[in-house]
Amino acid sequence: DNDEEKKLHKYDGAFYSKVSMEISGEEKGNGILNITAENEGLGSEMHLTINGGNINIQSTDDGINTSEDYISVCTVNGGNLNVQASLGKEGDGIDSNGWLVINGGTVLASSNPTSQDAGIDSDMGIYINGGTVIACGNMYDNVETDSAANTMVLQFTDGSKGDLVVKDSNDTK
Repeated sequence: DNDEEKKLHKYDGAFYSKVSMEISGEEKGNGILNITAENEGLGSEMHLTINGGNINIQSTDDGINTSEDYISVCTVNGGNLNVQASLGKEGDGIDSNGWLVINGGTVLASSNPTSQDAGIDSDMGIYINGGTVIACGNMYDNVETDSAANTMVLQFTDGSKGDLVVKDSNDTK
């Protein structure tokens, strides 16, 4: 089957693995990985775990992609991720065909601003349990309600004007 053959030999990421991959950012977790990709940036057909490091990705398609349908897990435990899928016509910032789990770190992920893609996208569920996550896109995938961290979704319409002020339950900015 030609579709199965294409899937077996996809290799569409600048930094790509057919098996599970773990990135720890050197001994101290502060290593730097810069990717500018003509297609997807960082990809794994199975699981991807990011434990640390400073990862900067610009791509023409998905910035990060774990691609095994209903199996792959993309996990962020730490590090600083800046993922911009803005060089082409489409692309999610972070896309998992399985689950996306963010336990820590700082994640800035944006989709292509002209496409119907998401900053963070997952077929099986997004769990945010810690860290700081800012995801921008024209589509929104729900964060699972049993995630450990609080989340906020903001939607802006064309022509929105004014300031955005976020306050806690005590009316404190």
